[in-house]
Amino acid sequence: MGSLSWALIWREASRGPLRLFMLALALCVASILSVTLVADRLNNALKVSGREYIAADRILTGSRAADLAWLEEAEARGLQIAPGQSFSSVLFANERLHLASVRAVDRQFPFYGELQLSPAGEVSPGTIWLSARLLALLGVGTGDKVELGNLTLTVAGELVKEPDAGFSPFLLAPRALIHLDDVAASGIIMEGSRVSYRYLFKGEQDTLDDFYGWLRPQLQPGQRWRGADDADTPVARSIGRAEQFFRLASLTGVLLGILAMAIALGYFSRREQDRIALLKTLGAGRRQLFRWLSRLLAGLLVMGSLLGGLLGYGLHKLILLALGDTLDIPLPPPSPAPFLVAAGLALLTTLMLSVVPMVRLLRVPPLRVLRHESEARIPPWWSAATLLGGTFVLSWLFAGELGLAAGLLLGLLALGAVLGASCWLLLILARRLGGGIAFRLAFGRLQRARLATLVQFGGVALALFLGTLLWVVRGELVDGFLARLPADTPNRFLINIAEQEREPIQQRLREAGLDSSQFYPIVRGRLTGINGQSVNRDVDSAQGGGQGRELNLTYTEALPVGNRLLQGAWSNTPGGVSVESGLAERLGLAIGDRLTLDLAGQQVSAEVRNLREVDWDSMRPNFYLIFSPDVLADYSATWLASFYLPDELSSFEISLIRDFPTITLFDVEALLDQLRAVLAQVSRALLVIMALVTTASLLVLLAQVEATLEVRRQELVLLRTLGAGGKLITASLRWEWLAAGLAAGFSAALAVELCVAVLLPWWLELPWQPHPWVWPSLPLLGAVLLLLTGRAGGIVKGPLAVRLRQLAQGLG
Repeated sequence: MGSLSWALIWREASRGPLRLFMLALALCVASILSVTLVADRLNNALKVSGREYIAADRILTGSRAADLAWLEEAEARGLQIAPGQSFSSVLFANERLHLASVRAVDRQFPFYGELQLSPAGEVSPGTIWLSARLLALLGVGTGDKVELGNLTLTVAGELVKEPDAGFSPFLLAPRALIHLDDVAASGIIMEGSRVSYRYLFKGEQDTLDDFYGWLRPQLQPGQRWRGADDADTPVARSIGRAEQFFRLASLTGVLLGILAMAIALGYFSRREQDRIALLKTLGAGRRQLFRWLSRLLAGLLVMGSLLGGLLGYGLHKLILLALGDTLDIPLPPPSPAPFLVAAGLALLTTLMLSVVPMVRLLRVPPLRVLRHESEARIPPWWSAATLLGGTFVLSWLFAGELGLAAGLLLGLLALGAVLGASCWLLLILARRLGGGIAFRLAFGRLQRARLATLVQFGGVALALFLGTLLWVVRGELVDGFLARLPADTPNRFLINIAEQEREPIQQRLREAGLDSSQFYPIVRGRLTGINGQSVNRDVDSAQGGGQGRELNLTYTEALPVGNRLLQGAWSNTPGGVSVESGLAERLGLAIGDRLTLDLAGQQVSAEVRNLREVDWDSMRPNFYLIFSPDVLADYSATWLASFYLPDELSSFEISLIRDFPTITLFDVEALLDQLRAVLAQVSRALLVIMALVTTASLLVLLAQVEATLEVRRQELVLLRTLGAGGKLITASLRWEWLAAGLAAGFSAALAVELCVAVLLPWWLELPWQPHPWVWPSLPLLGAVLLLLTGRAGGIVKGPLAVRLRQLAQGLG
């Protein structure tokens, strides 16, 4: 029995139906391993080098200074501290002035990472380092003098890069770096000044954790303790977006691989029933047969896993190469975890898919040697339940999102329902149309074996569905954002506009022929209570976390452009507030709730009148809370607006800054350019996964065609015996493949639209739009692929009589 096992392993791996099983298993392993290797190496790199992006082991940030006792306690525990402050102030030089974002640090900054200064030097009292843009705006160079409040500082050189600067449109403003000791002497910081405090901590992990445990109960609203894991860095955000979609793409490849494996195993179990029945008549028991089949599966599992491991490792190298300078971090060697995950997946899928076919083989009655129609009684729903249940579990474990796994499972069930209806309509239509002999032969076979027809069409439909779903979501995620931005999307933001400057700036914009957004008043405040209950949740970031921080609050009489009311009505009656729907969901807000806010020590309250949906991708000013004018009218405000500036009017920007030196103008074109570059690199990396998915789809088609011919072989042999010519049989097969491709393509198109309509708004938070190209292309693609795959498989190639003779002998 041992030599028979090895002989069978070699036969199946080289030319038997299980060669497709082994190749599909290799693709599953490669799909999982390539993505998990990339994620593992990037995540490990972030853990190792993430502290360089915050310049410390931990940081304490807030809008108020830390208690001196906290810092003394930290030092007593052996922690090193580097305090810092950030604020906006006007710099004067050469009869020019410009608003700058000033940061004050001491000589210990930074603990990690590199502070890039040109020429190389250090931050010392009496000196100032300016960004390249600020040097140009002020017209100064190294050695020149710059006034900051009551101080005259010497320009030491250019501030090239701060390790913890992050990536934000507001960090594209001109930057300046001074020593912390110069802040008090400048007279800039006064009572009520808007200052951001940042304390860098360095020390052992356990010491930092113990200190945070002591500090946490004493933190005030607006103060936040952060580590490298939750640092908002360009690498972390880019990796997060890419990894999320790579996992979906990889999961698609795995599902297609599982489908090909299931088809190949089903074909093998049907083909081997005669062999198993013969072995039983020769005295082989179930235990011996079980060992024989187990060796077969184990051998194919090992070979498929090794092949997939080599392919997956090479693919992860290609993905990292395609991501290019998006990473900008040194990558450590891979850990064993991705290889263990891939091996576990290979074992789990093999066990999951082999249960029903192996049980069917072990239950084959010996009587089948005499009566070919005798076979094991296995309920058909066993296979479907095992496949769907296993797919759901694998999707959940790998994607890490129960909702996404449930959505895919519902999509597969919907596809099955649509496919069943399509097959039924197709058979009715074919019966009414009639047609030639080949046409009637093809549809007669489909009519007599409806369950086999559904399975046959289902494999093709699922391959088309998953591949197209991935392509559509890729287009929406990678290309959709920039494509939805109109040509005149605002690329400049004006903030810190004083009340007396608002009308003159509006006039200048009108004279230049530039359309601007509405000018919004900005008042800073912090949400402190809901319906009389205090809150300490972070409400100014989409991610949540932290404690209540300051928000940009505004008021307006009209609903802003790009906002849509979901609940309630827009009203200017006194004491009202409009809330963004995402914030309302996080805080559990409903119409009629009362919010309490702290505005510079003063308490105000307002009633929730409506909930809004905001288009955050519009690049227009957007707000979480919009109040009726009476609530904020008594508080001093600065103003904010956005506008689109064409390249040919770039001189307007310079003249506007010169005439209104206290305003801050943000050029978000640089942000869009960097976003385009990141998305382009992610798109190139995704092509590697798409190639893998395409290969898996072709394997599904090959397995489906091969299994289909096995099911039809007796009828084809009978037709040949009764005198049907080779051309007639070939024509009937082509009609069958054409029908399968058209029905599967139509079903896949409908399922794609239904699934995308759910996935885009829920999972990716993108608006749904129809994709009319899928309706003609998928049926045509399905038909063409099946016809080409049938020819590539040698089914209609060469003398058909020879092929049918081989099939009749069980060798084809």
